[in-house]
Amino acid sequence: MPIDFADLRPCLAFEPPADLAALFAARPLDPTRPLLTDAELAAVRNAVSAHLQDGGKWFSPLEAFLRGLIDRLLTNPSMNAAALLLRRYLTEARPPWETHLSAPTLLDLPDVDAGAVDLLFVTVALAYTLTVRKPPADLNAENVGAYVGYTDSYTKEHGSWGISLRDWNLLCAGGCMFLFHTLKFQPERFSPDFLVLRNRAGEYRTLLRGAHGLAADGSLTQSRSDPHAVRVTSPLETTETGYIAHEVLPNGVVCPCPRTFPKDEWAVALDENCLMLGMHIPSQPPYTVAEHRTSMAQALDFYATFLKDHGEICGFVCYSWLYSAQNKHLLPPESRILEMQRHVHLCPMCAELDESLTFLRPGSALQRRLADFRAAGNAYHVGYMYVPLDEARTFGRFRHEL
Repeated sequence: MPIDFADLRPCLAFEPPADLAALFAARPLDPTRPLLTDAELAAVRNAVSAHLQDGGKWFSPLEAFLRGLIDRLLTNPSMNAAALLLRRYLTEARPPWETHLSAPTLLDLPDVDAGAVDLLFVTVALAYTLTVRKPPADLNAENVGAYVGYTDSYTKEHGSWGISLRDWNLLCAGGCMFLFHTLKFQPERFSPDFLVLRNRAGEYRTLLRGAHGLAADGSLTQSRSDPHAVRVTSPLETTETGYIAHEVLPNGVVCPCPRTFPKDEWAVALDENCLMLGMHIPSQPPYTVAEHRTSMAQALDFYATFLKDHGEICGFVCYSWLYSAQNKHLLPPESRILEMQRHVHLCPMCAELDESLTFLRPGSALQRRLADFRAAGNAYHVGYMYVPLDEARTFGRFRHEL
């Protein structure tokens, strides 16, 4: 008997998004197909064995556990079809950097905890990467190590096989995030919260798209009704002749009054359709302009070929506390963090951070300054930044004042 989406629905432990149902309708699923093939498990086994240099000893009991889950799925056609649909959604039909699912658990598999289900699908992602995407083994070695490390940590803590931080580990296993020089990169789309224009002289202007409360320091508030807001911004308006919006200065401050940018002078340079390289910044390597420039150049050389089927790379972005416009209130002027901010275009975000976050060492001077800053009634926001492609190639030449 054919399986329809209604049969799968009770097996999914979350409210399925519309594109998941559309994916099911687009192509039939074979509920007799195993979620992972022998060849795919062998590829993971070989990669893990090479990483650990242990001849497969670590992976052997995990492989037996995974095979047990796979066999169990095959005894329930609807559950197996649901698993295959998730495989299609998380690995086959979408870019690996666009597979986020807001769900505590993926499959409602009785007597199997969420960590074990997550490990099953992270293994699927790694297997697909190794057999289909096939990134260079040396670049992917860190991601194989992450698979081992996160699995080992979860299993030692819980006493059973599993993995935590599903979305992060799907990203690692998905074959799209790699380390170049001192930075890690992953593809992503430019933020839909901003529109970037460029004129013939090569100057960029950042426009705020939505309507937000605006605080006295030019940062955004959590809502339009925030009592600290001094003004409410209006959303971007596109006319036949121009764009009317609040400009975001390179230092992350939103101008309180909207202005018009004529289309005969300004063209769209970056929008939500643009393919960018998102940056992750490890805590230990040197954090300097020169190191970033080298990392960006190496990443561009690789991803320009690796992502050729997904479009041209338009620049770099990063979503991090390191690019919060409020850092100028917390750090000394000679701070390396502030110096790096001067070479990128800062963009304000509404999301707030506090001094409890793990990026701050408890009791450190920065944590104390942040606590005092917030106690005085100030909001501390996560930051977003972008570097257009032409500025990335000469990173450090563009500079603004905070």
